[in-house]
Amino acid sequence: MRVLVTVVSLFFLGIQAETHWTYSGGSLEESDWPRTYPDCGGQRQSPINLQSKKVKFNQFLKPLTLSGYEEDGLEFSMTNNGHTVQIALPSTMSLKDSKSTLYKAEQMHFHWGGDFAEISGSEHTVDGIRRVTEIHFVHYNSKYENFDEAKSQPDGLAVLAALVEINEYEENTYYSPLISELPNIQYTGQITTLKNTNIYNLMPRDTFHYYTYEGSLTTPPCTENVKWFVLHDTVKLSKTQVENMENTIKNDHNETLHNIYRKTQALNERVVQANFPDFFSKSK
Repeated sequence: MRVLVTVVSLFFLGIQAETHWTYSGGSLEESDWPRTYPDCGGQRQSPINLQSKKVKFNQFLKPLTLSGYEEDGLEFSMTNNGHTVQIALPSTMSLKDSKSTLYKAEQMHFHWGGDFAEISGSEHTVDGIRRVTEIHFVHYNSKYENFDEAKSQPDGLAVLAALVEINEYEENTYYSPLISELPNIQYTGQITTLKNTNIYNLMPRDTFHYYTYEGSLTTPPCTENVKWFVLHDTVKLSKTQVENMENTIKNDHNETLHNIYRKTQALNERVVQANFPDFFSKSK
């Protein structure tokens, strides 16, 4: 009987290993996601290429209202989850959209490239240009009790995205505590405490101007219930800071996490709106 239990346990462990998704390599790389996660093959997938000529300017879109993000003295749990660096955020942080829908913060995480020198790794692109890194601040609709309840609801989630560019001249000191903690979560499953960090300072200076569209999670299960807000302004990090992020974290196979971003998906019949005109975008 004990032998049978062991065999059955190994069988299910084999299934779990077989269905462990990756961006590339293995039996469930990005192109195979829809096989196990049908939503990944849907019509409203993310990320997308934000094409200036196709973005609709909506003068009635109000700036986002961010609350609780500027609070100092908080401590945050930061984890290597095998796919990225994830930071737990308290529900006292929130985002209110143009229609006054309130979304509570759940977590933030990163997507980057780095497999070869100069390879960029943002998920969203702007006119086909991929930035070096992308940061996602994940929120859930406050009408639901918690993230677990909201994540399966059609209006459940909102993600605030910030793209990252290289600043050749100086480091972004707001990111220094975060980057200095990365060696403490080098391996999958490791957790550390992030201190002396104001989360709002990790965002671009301008959080008023943004693109918005209806999309999905960019990782399995790729649920199509995400309201996206992609900030127009970018975070600036030094090349050294980006390289430290790209070359410190390892996956559960002890391989350095590189190119942890999903390819852009078809826009299909969706419309991307922005609360700034096209000429404003080109002047940046």
